[in-house]
Amino acid sequence: MRLPGPSEVFALFDDARVRGAAPARLYRDPVGIIAAHSMDEVQPALDRLADARESGLHVAGYMAYEAGLALEERLAPIARRRQAERSAAPLLWFGLFEGVRLIAPGALPDLLPDPAGATVTPPRPLIDEADYRVAFNAVQDYIRAGDIYQANLTFPCETIVTGDPLALYAAIRPRAAAGYGGVIRTGRQALLSFSPELFFTLVRGQLTARPMKGTATRHSDPQQDAALARWLQSDAKQRAENLMIVDLLRNDLSRVSRAGSVTVPDLFKVESYPTVHQLVSTVRARILPGLSPVDVLRVLFPCGSITGAPKVRAMEILDALEPHARGVYTGSMGWIDPDGDAAFNVAIRTLTIDEGAGIGRLGLGSGLVVDSEAGSEWAECLAKGRFLAGA
Repeated sequence: MRLPGPSEVFALFDDARVRGAAPARLYRDPVGIIAAHSMDEVQPALDRLADARESGLHVAGYMAYEAGLALEERLAPIARRRQAERSAAPLLWFGLFEGVRLIAPGALPDLLPDPAGATVTPPRPLIDEADYRVAFNAVQDYIRAGDIYQANLTFPCETIVTGDPLALYAAIRPRAAAGYGGVIRTGRQALLSFSPELFFTLVRGQLTARPMKGTATRHSDPQQDAALARWLQSDAKQRAENLMIVDLLRNDLSRVSRAGSVTVPDLFKVESYPTVHQLVSTVRARILPGLSPVDVLRVLFPCGSITGAPKVRAMEILDALEPHARGVYTGSMGWIDPDGDAAFNVAIRTLTIDEGAGIGRLGLGSGLVVDSEAGSEWAECLAKGRFLAGA
């Protein structure tokens, strides 16, 4: 078996965790493409995805964060204004495939190109810390005024990229050790995702979301590193930040789930990655009869962990404070099978590369609450981008 070449359109979803990894999923040779280039095209494109799935096709691709503006009537004014600023990249892009190839855990690294065939520079923020502090202070004002409880303030970075994006994926993959990563090549862009965060899965009618909110930077000394993990799990601020998003996801899931089926089997679990510890919780529910994975996507997108709470008001505030469109970053990459099973990530730790341009775009952000501190949040964002180091 070989992986697709540089000119091929494909989608690869990959679990790079050392323990308990799921098989990788490779979708290639699409029989069709569904894309939305304007806000007005997003809802009809989702309708076509649902039709394609019901006709027996596999669906795999991504939704950009801004596609969510087309899914909420209250955000229509922002959607119209953002439409005038749109880049050429689609708001939504999915390939339609006749099948999927499963790759056993541990087998993918041998199929990837030589990691030495690509390089990437450290991410360079496209805003400076002073501008970040201005936006941070504005978020704090909104929180103190009672408009919101939390907002996930983000900013973009650029990197210089050389070589085959698949070789770059091979270089970064072991350092990121992401459970919900992968590669999508559309012919115009290569998306390299090293996301540790699950948006949702739908498996035989059971919905699972795993919101990730709360971060501690790893330490080289094992004892100090373990102490940081314990601090993360017990810190009142970090737990409050996580709980706000858990409550938001419980509310979102309840809109597509059987009454009384929403549960939280895991709360405040620490997961450790090469550069950060993260606080993760799990929310589960049973989907309402008659609803499809596309219905779930319409209601839940974008994930509340990357907006804030309440979600819609946080999105309005973030639109006013973030001068750059997020694009695929904080959107979602995922797949839907003909039988109705589906899985989508939260597209964080995700590098977008325009084919042939040599420039990569990476977004960084963190959740702000009333007792957040600007310098610590700026440092946390930069720490999240260090998974590129050494690639």
